Amino acid sequence: MASLPSVAITGTLRLGNELKKHPSATEKTPNISYQRSSINTQLDVNFEPFKPLEFHEALSLVKEGEQVESSYYVPLLQHCIDRVSVPETEMVHAHVIKTGTHKEFFVMSFLVNVYAKCGVMVNARKVFDNLPRRNVVVWTTLMTGYVQNSQPELAVEIFGDMLESGSFPSNFTLSIALNACSSLESITLGKQFHAFIIKYRISHNSSIGNALCSLYSKFGSLDSSVKAFRETGEKDVISWTTIISACGDNGRAGMGLRLFIEMLFENVEPNDFTLTSVLSLCSTIHSSDLGMQVHSLSTKLGHESNLRVTNSLVYLYLKCGCIDEAKNLFNRMEYKNLITWNAMIAGHAQAMDLAKDNFSALQSGTEALGMYLKLNRSGRKPDLFTLSSILTVCSRLAALEQGEQIHAQTIKSGFLSDSIGYELLENMEVIDDEEEEAEEKTFSSAGVVGVLTYGILLEDNSAGTSKRENAKSDVSCSMLESMLYGFRGIRSVEIFRVCHRDMHFMEDEEWG
Repeated sequence: MASLPSVAITGTLRLGNELKKHPSATEKTPNISYQRSSINTQLDVNFEPFKPLEFHEALSLVKEGEQVESSYYVPLLQHCIDRVSVPETEMVHAHVIKTGTHKEFFVMSFLVNVYAKCGVMVNARKVFDNLPRRNVVVWTTLMTGYVQNSQPELAVEIFGDMLESGSFPSNFTLSIALNACSSLESITLGKQFHAFIIKYRISHNSSIGNALCSLYSKFGSLDSSVKAFRETGEKDVISWTTIISACGDNGRAGMGLRLFIEMLFENVEPNDFTLTSVLSLCSTIHSSDLGMQVHSLSTKLGHESNLRVTNSLVYLYLKCGCIDEAKNLFNRMEYKNLITWNAMIAGHAQAMDLAKDNFSALQSGTEALGMYLKLNRSGRKPDLFTLSSILTVCSRLAALEQGEQIHAQTIKSGFLSDSIGYELLENMEVIDDEEEEAEEKTFSSAGVVGVLTYGILLEDNSAGTSKRENAKSDVSCSMLESMLYGFRGIRSVEIFRVCHRDMHFMEDEEWG
């Protein structure tokens, strides 16, 4: 990557040497303050919506190289954005040049936006460089494109060029610059931009306030984040959501919940992002009571069927040990995505830690394994989080064989390299050896008669399981539960094999 230029901005901002070597690989969408881009809004000229016939007629004329009114280019280019179609954008661009419309500033500035949204920043920069003049909107458009396409250092460079050209940034421009600082992971540069805002007495509207709040939160400075929030003039739902999320990210769940209550008293209606953040706080403090109140509120606000909210609720209930509530909610969901399944699997894995006894932990673990089987049968492919969660469950159950089968499946499917699950499998082997040693010590202290008695009863009753005789299976499980209290060294994997043999976890085709 080319080194960053040293940029001095009116004696206030300077891109330091440490950032000149900063890698440009950042998140694809680093818009950390939940704020949607308002570039399209700034470029809007209130065109009337086109009827389908008129739109397709204009598209046909462009393809044929015929002359069209300049006003038709905007919906055509918006169509290119919606489809993320570079070839169609280039076709319209060529037509604009051919018909002489490239002299119209608005059409060409909108092309900068289209190329940026399509991820072709080279073309966006070429169009930008050939503009006869540049206003703050087009400067901001180019900066936004660089941030959204993982080139935040170039966004900072463009900001410096803008000031040197005599253009003064808008509040939205500064919010984009602050987001660039977050992507660069430079709190120093972010503070310089903040100083620039203070120096020129730029009012904290929601866009600047939200960006500052997110910036300071990302670097663990929650006090500065709260201060930026308090100094924000008109706080919208994004402002409240940003600060509530910041509290959660910095381990201050109580403060986040108090801010949520304050938000409600200010008559600001929470959206699905807000509710998701609050439910995350409830999960952090293991408060099912508060979670249920938020659940009720989300229903009243019409978010009951919102997938983001329901996924958070499922995880909350599972983490708080409310298994039945989680299952009921899961079963009522009309649509489940991979996040839903992951929430159920991870939630059951979490429930293992919260279980009152070993047998309850076993039940939660086998529920997680059952969910993984259902996920496979549904046709959805697991992701890294799914596989990590289920391998962790296998590790806790000391289910080495199941873990090896799942790990083999992930390698076969090309999801993970062989090294990903190696550590978990190694842990399972260690646990397996330790439990064997503990079992030997426990059984030796219990006496030969006691061990043989339990073994005979276990084999006698578990034989019925293979024949789907549920009554006998229940007896085996009851015996095993009592064994947990009598013999603490018994291996969880043995209980798992007997009580859940009817689930065929040991058959390879179930995991394939």
